[in-house]
Amino acid sequence: MPNKAILITLGPNDILLETAESTLAAAAGRSTDTFLRVDNLAGLALESDCGTLNTLFADDCAYVAGCSRPRAAQALLSHAGIDWQKPNITWVPLPYDSDALKREYGVPWYPVIDRSRCTGCGTCHDYCLFSVYAKAGKDPAQRVRVARPLNCKTGCPACARLCPESALIFPFCQDAELNGSVADPARRTRESMIEALGDDPMRILAERRRKRQLIDSSKFEQAEKDRITYSGLS
Repeated sequence: MPNKAILITLGPNDILLETAESTLAAAAGRSTDTFLRVDNLAGLALESDCGTLNTLFADDCAYVAGCSRPRAAQALLSHAGIDWQKPNITWVPLPYDSDALKREYGVPWYPVIDRSRCTGCGTCHDYCLFSVYAKAGKDPAQRVRVARPLNCKTGCPACARLCPESALIFPFCQDAELNGSVADPARRTRESMIEALGDDPMRILAERRRKRQLIDSSKFEQAEKDRITYSGLS
């Protein structure tokens, strides 16, 4: 049975170059008119019951999946609960317009977790003021999850800069270290984490925790609903 080829785009500003389709066709041994196509993976991954993604990798045939940044696509699929860690799947990085990420932010904007690197340390959960993350379970690799992705402030990848394992991915961030372009990014040193926080990191973290404690929970929830509604992300 011939390979099945899947062409994936992460979102509207994930623009593949003209050679992308021929690159995937050569890797899969298939013509471009036989590709399965998944557009706007970041948007689809937000849906709790997405038939499009649930049918991916459903049988035992050999798959060749091509996208601009396989690591980002894999993290998005994990966020959607799709099993992509199968021996019959080959991932092919495709050429893309990296400048497109610098022209505008991708929407929806939210982080996803590279489970192969996350240790469940909770740095992201403790730092984020907008309750994007939640803690659950005893398994360190699953302890932290992105519970409220649309709470994330568009354009802000601060938590990813602080992750000691470089396990957080923002698919539409222009920084290659944060958007999944780098297949095996370096772990972050204490010095780099302090630099990301500014001159007084402990004060900033303490201030964030204090602000969270001072905000009435019901008002906070309503403010977040308003922010999502009026930003056009609902």
